[in-house]
Amino acid sequence: MINQISVTGLPDEHGLSKRYTHALFAIAEEQGLTEEFLTQLTEIDAVLAADNGCLSELLSNGRMPLSKQKSLIEEIFAQRIHPLLLNLVYLLLDKGRGGYLPAVLPAYQQLLDEKAGVLPVIAIGPYAMPAEQANSLTEAVAKLCGKQIRLQQKVEADLIGGLKLIIDGTVYDGSLKRQLDILEHRLKYS
Repeated sequence: MINQISVTGLPDEHGLSKRYTHALFAIAEEQGLTEEFLTQLTEIDAVLAADNGCLSELLSNGRMPLSKQKSLIEEIFAQRIHPLLLNLVYLLLDKGRGGYLPAVLPAYQQLLDEKAGVLPVIAIGPYAMPAEQANSLTEAVAKLCGKQIRLQQKVEADLIGGLKLIIDGTVYDGSLKRQLDILEHRLKYS
């Protein structure tokens, strides 16, 4: 069974975070900072996700005054990220769109991948694959798709065995759990 899902992770229907990200990416390209911004956006994302997303919640719920939000961001990031990236964070906060900040990294990574001709692939399995197996999978998918692959692994212990691959928004489910679900369905309705 093949399902279509959104891999961009963007929370907004109108693409606001994509617009901000496109502008950021254009500036990063112009100034030769694309990789530096990716590294720093990854750091921002990790900080926002820490403590079950408490900081992200503070920046998006509107309960904390804007001045305190900005001083908190400055305290955490001022010496760690490029001033242009810090300005993006301030702009999002000024516009009341701090909640869009977590969507910037996946959108930025997507733009970077598109520019480089890289196809992101998510491999979901019951355990992390050894490097040898991940390399073999990457090579096989690259050969099938005719593109360079960036493999991201995720672990879902309830899959029991096998793999689920998400390629270009399409889920290919070859997990043992899925096969057992199909078998169960056939036995029930035969």
